Amino acid sequence: MEQRDSISPPNLAALEDEARRLTQHPAFAGARAEFCDGLINFHVGRRLANIGLGYTLGWAAAALIVYLDHALPEGVTSAHLARLLTAGRLAGPKAVKGAINVLLSFGLIEEDAHGADRRAKRLRPTDLLLDVQRDNIVARLSALEIVQPLPRPAREWGRENSVVIAFLGGNVRAFAHHKLRLYDGFPEIRAFMDRACGYLVLLDLLRRADDARGGAIVTAASPSALASRFDISRAHVRKLLAAARAQRWLDIDANSGRVLLDASFHQRLILWIALELVWTWRLVRPDRSGSGRD
Repeated sequence: MEQRDSISPPNLAALEDEARRLTQHPAFAGARAEFCDGLINFHVGRRLANIGLGYTLGWAAAALIVYLDHALPEGVTSAHLARLLTAGRLAGPKAVKGAINVLLSFGLIEEDAHGADRRAKRLRPTDLLLDVQRDNIVARLSALEIVQPLPRPAREWGRENSVVIAFLGGNVRAFAHHKLRLYDGFPEIRAFMDRACGYLVLLDLLRRADDARGGAIVTAASPSALASRFDISRAHVRKLLAAARAQRWLDIDANSGRVLLDASFHQRLILWIALELVWTWRLVRPDRSGSGRD
C-alpha cells in the first residue's frame, strides 16, 4: 500500500481509492477473512468487550480515555470527556455518563484523584482495558500483514504501547483536527456500529457469505445463531436486522431464517474492510526515521 504523510489532512476520497485498489490484491480475500475472524474471535467470550466497547460511543469513550491519559499530564475527567464527545456529536452528556458507568462497572476504567481539581475524578484505563486494546490492534494487524509487510510480526508489534497509542491517537486527532471519521462515507456501517455488538454482527454476516442467489449473497447465520454467539438477546438482533432490512441492505429468508445480503451492500462491506486496513496502516506505520517502536 502507498506510503502517505500521516501529518497531512486525511482525504477520505483518496483513502477510498486506495482501498479499492487494495481489494484487487491477490491476497486481499484472505486478509478480509482474517480481519473478520480476528475481531469476532477477539470479542466472542468477552462480554465486557461486547457490552462496554461493542458500539460507537463505548469505543470512542474508551479510546479517548486511553489516549488522553497518555497524552495529557492531567488526564481526562468525566466532564472533559462529555464535552469532547458532545462536541463530536457522538452523544449527549447523559449518554456519555451512562457509557462511563458501563466502563467502570466492567473494570475497564477506574477513577483516581485529579491533581488540579480536588472535586474532579481522573478517568484512567485499567490494565484490562489496555490489554483489550492491544488484542484489538493485534487482530487488525494480523489481517494487515497478509497484504502489507510490517516491521515485526503482528502479534508482537501490535502489543507495543507506541503502536496502540498511534492507532488510538491517530483516530482522535483525525477527528479533532480534520473532523474525519472513517465511517462518514459509509452510513450503513455507522448504523450497525451505533448498536451494541452491531459491528460484530455485520462482520459475522460478511464472513459467512457463501454464494449468490437472486442478486443477493446468502449467509448461513440466523438471528438466533447471532444472538447466541455474541451473548445478546434475539430481540436485539431482530431489531438490528429489521432496521437494515428497512434500508434494503439485507433480507431474511422466510423458510430457512438465513440472512440474505444485498449484492451491492455486500460489495460495500468488502470495500469497508479494505478501508479499515488502509487506515490502520496509515496510522501505525513507522515514519522514515523508524519510529513506531518502543
